Amino acid sequence: MAYRIKYFLIALLSVSCSTNNLFAQKTNNLVNAINEQLIPLKTVSDELDFMDFAPLNAILKDKQVIALGEATHGTHEFFLYKQRMLAYLVKQQGVKTIVLEADFSGSQVMNDYLINGKGTAAQCLLGMGFYGVSQEFLDLVHWLKSYNDTQSTENKVSLYGCDMQYPVFAANKIKDYLLQKNLLTSDLKAGFDAMNKYYPGLTKNEKMAIHNTIANLSALKFEDPDVAKNPLYERDLRLLQQFIGLTDSQSKLYGSKAAIRDQYMAENCDWIYNYTKQNKMMLWEHNQHISKSKNNSGQVPMGNFLADTLKDKYYAIGFDFYKGKMRSFDVTSMKKVDVELPQAKDGSSGAIFAQCSAPNFILDFKTAVVNPIVSEFLNTKLQSSAYGADFKEGQAPFYIKHKLMESYDAIIFIKETSPATDMKSAN
Repeated sequence: MAYRIKYFLIALLSVSCSTNNLFAQKTNNLVNAINEQLIPLKTVSDELDFMDFAPLNAILKDKQVIALGEATHGTHEFFLYKQRMLAYLVKQQGVKTIVLEADFSGSQVMNDYLINGKGTAAQCLLGMGFYGVSQEFLDLVHWLKSYNDTQSTENKVSLYGCDMQYPVFAANKIKDYLLQKNLLTSDLKAGFDAMNKYYPGLTKNEKMAIHNTIANLSALKFEDPDVAKNPLYERDLRLLQQFIGLTDSQSKLYGSKAAIRDQYMAENCDWIYNYTKQNKMMLWEHNQHISKSKNNSGQVPMGNFLADTLKDKYYAIGFDFYKGKMRSFDVTSMKKVDVELPQAKDGSSGAIFAQCSAPNFILDFKTAVVNPIVSEFLNTKLQSSAYGADFKEGQAPFYIKHKLMESYDAIIFIKETSPATDMKSAN
């Protein structure tokens, strides 16, 4: 009996080793196939040399909206590569509009700085309802301002936000307009005052006041002497209506807050695209917003709406990584701290990309799928890291399960990441 068990175990071990060898060989074949298709990225340099982006010239030539994602909101390298990509898109692809995952109304102060030089870069960054307050993004703002200072009015790059989570920015703009026109009533003022508070802490009466104010403003016709401001006022009012839809969506009757937020973000991007006379546009959002398909959460992302409208003119680039740190917002201390992220798990996209010959690279899917091995990989459901603005060490890692080919048109991979840095007060 012992004799039979011994040989059974040997046979089982042999089968296991054979299976592991086959899996390893399959992974090696995949990695070798990706190596033949990837575009290596150089280290970011002050010279902003675009030679490594040259293979993208033909790929992006006919794209109108190029979306850059990120797998965390606090990664130094993601911000730096986005700055490089933005400079490339502006100088060599004709991009004239950048749209952030930031408040639409709040971002107008930054646009005013970039176009007209009003205020300071740091003041505007702090006042635009943007998660990416960092030295890296401030450096990008300085680059944009320097670029715009050399351009004619029609060639300057404009900046917008597409989010609607912070009503205070739009509310204060419309309130100031009503004051100038002597149209501010006590009922309207009660709603505006409530919008200055954080929504979850509002009382029932304050919520009702907000609803009433926005309802009473629905018929308002904006007639500013500067007629160029009127479409923006109208959009500010639409932002307040979206905010109500967003907060109401937390009930089961209206569905998921995250899903309706993406729908509104897509609506705002579409409005900005048409308002800017369909200038070539770059989006700066999280991976889950730019994705063209549903992931395992079942929510329809902003990118899905945009891809339906723009078809092949929309090009989504996701970001992925293997290991490293991020700058995270700690909800306990209410401060930003550096945290170590879990290494990408075996079999995830990040773990597979980490075995490639280049530590940092771009992979364009349309050209890569000519290789059947890469095509099978891109069309297989697998996990990818997806963190937001906060993560606590010891917390379970967060992944989405999706087919890369359905989610994006390309991936930028960074093997090892470091945390974004705080904005220097002197700036």
